[in-house]
Amino acid sequence: MAEAKVEDAILRVTVIDGRSTLAWFPLDGAHPLDMLFRFVAPPHWRAVGVSCRGWSHQVDRWGRIQGRTDEPPVNVTVLIDREGSAAGLLRTDQGVRALPGRPEGLVADACRRTLGLPTAPPPDSTEGLWALAWLDRIVETTTSGASRSGPTAWRRLVGLHPAVALLDPAAVPVLATLPTGPGALRAAATGLAEAWPWPRIRSEPQVIRMPWLDLTPRLAAWMDDGMWARWVLSGFPQPDDLRAAVHSLLAEPLAAAVDQVVERVWSA
Repeated sequence: MAEAKVEDAILRVTVIDGRSTLAWFPLDGAHPLDMLFRFVAPPHWRAVGVSCRGWSHQVDRWGRIQGRTDEPPVNVTVLIDREGSAAGLLRTDQGVRALPGRPEGLVADACRRTLGLPTAPPPDSTEGLWALAWLDRIVETTTSGASRSGPTAWRRLVGLHPAVALLDPAAVPVLATLPTGPGALRAAATGLAEAWPWPRIRSEPQVIRMPWLDLTPRLAAWMDDGMWARWVLSGFPQPDDLRAAVHSLLAEPLAAAVDQVVERVWSA
């Protein structure tokens, strides 16, 4: 591919009459996910992959990008076959080397789903998702001019939590009245995660208010629970960034109360 001057492409390996053939299709500026989402590879496609430029980075235990390095761009090539075997190469200015471990991330997930293969499982709980959604709403609402301190402000923040909107107060006693303290809201958040695990969210994607992300039922059905979780989580800023924004926008006692609700999610 380097000789053909193709740097960003979808790869396929076909097997017809016992003969294997590698072909590639230039992305022409498109993101690999734009080309792979909802695609189902024909039976004679033996393997699917992607070769594209990017930056090396680390991911956290939720499968989310932690941060970028100051390294120059790299070229990554990943190829996954129908049996689930995978190989990856990393090309840098210093040469070419094999990717360590199993290729992971949304692009590798998408290659697996085109072949009908399962991806890595989702996080054990959806608590992280609901915490991110709440923090994101707090930042959005506070920057629009809502009160930043006092009891009224806290009640307003509690009302923004997904647990208040999605849980049945009759089934969750702590919601019989609006939770008045961080402990009660934390308990409601735990109940929300128990009531809405990843399979249920994927079957009812409209429950998540993220108009900037494709959450259509058709895409959710094409994904599995693991890829769906990573896709939804990718739509939010990193937890540390959201918490820093909350602290910059709210009075410190109010920001500390928010921390009491969410800190256990990422410290566990």
